[in-house]
Amino acid sequence: MTPKQRIDALLTDQTPDRVPWLPELNDGFIRKVVQQRGPAPEGVDDQTFVNQVIGADQLARLKAVRERWRNVEVIEDAQALTTTYVTPKGRLVHRRQPDETAQTQYTVGHLIAGPESFEPYKALIEDPEYTPDYDQAQAVIDRVGQTGLATIDAPATPLMHLIMWDMGIEPTLMGLFDYPDEMADLMDLIHKRNKEYYRIAAAGPGRVVRPMEDTSSKLTSPAMYAEYAVDHLKDYADICHEHGKVFIVHMCGHLRDMLDVIAHVPLDGIEAITPPPTGDADLSEIRRRLGDIFLLGGVDPTTYTTLEARELRVRVADLLERMKGDQRLILGHEEIPVTAKLDNVLAVSELIEQTRDGFYD
Repeated sequence: MTPKQRIDALLTDQTPDRVPWLPELNDGFIRKVVQQRGPAPEGVDDQTFVNQVIGADQLARLKAVRERWRNVEVIEDAQALTTTYVTPKGRLVHRRQPDETAQTQYTVGHLIAGPESFEPYKALIEDPEYTPDYDQAQAVIDRVGQTGLATIDAPATPLMHLIMWDMGIEPTLMGLFDYPDEMADLMDLIHKRNKEYYRIAAAGPGRVVRPMEDTSSKLTSPAMYAEYAVDHLKDYADICHEHGKVFIVHMCGHLRDMLDVIAHVPLDGIEAITPPPTGDADLSEIRRRLGDIFLLGGVDPTTYTTLEARELRVRVADLLERMKGDQRLILGHEEIPVTAKLDNVLAVSELIEQTRDGFYD
């Protein structure tokens, strides 16, 4: 089977030829492997090339919605690493700083800096015009081709979006206590716009909708997630299912204490299930508690850096033995980091190949 055929088989309750493996790849890791093993052949993009080098089924992301600012001016300052949004109700500034080790940038100043930011932020959320961008989405599907799965990008719940991106963890959680009415209005508006986005995205090409929800008890409590996020996720699931899409939610953090809450959401799967030390999730436990959903995960991506190949091989072999016969399992994880040892990645590839014989018997 090709990677696409393998994943399609699993998504349609058929038996693939081996366990699918859909790792996310850090951009820095892609660049490193291309430098070591490249260049990529003509007509093959770097991401596809690296997945072929490591023997993985490719996981890609597509956007099916075009966003156009109508009344907001966006000012980028590459030197200062800031993005300023000039709205009819005031300015908002996103500040970042680089990290050479991770080869990425981190937020050091969120758009919402206090209650004085609420009105400008609402103006920001109200402003974009959403229209279909199905040609671009189909182009990504065509690029991925038989190498794997291209999933449809969609927004996180308002609670998790504020925590992860635009307000920060502590300010969001404290804002819910200090300004409950204002925060409720803000999240209602975000949810309204999110539903607009989902309706367009789910009507386009592609099979799987995969929002970056990042659910974790390290970011919010189960009670708070139940109050502010579960109903929103139910709405998004309903929209996806109305359009025949598979709704697999990216939940990559500490999930054990969240499972009873997540069980109320009609999702079709969870992606990037992360065991210790980064997370606390166990595939076997999630299978017992959430039933027959697609489970994507099982490997802590930091182990590609911290362990030796022999140790990592033992861990993953044990995982595969415990999950033997599971026909809704996809091995995967959060991004393989730039510091990952290529020998470790290839060791997992070897184990995956071994699941061709006897795993589904």
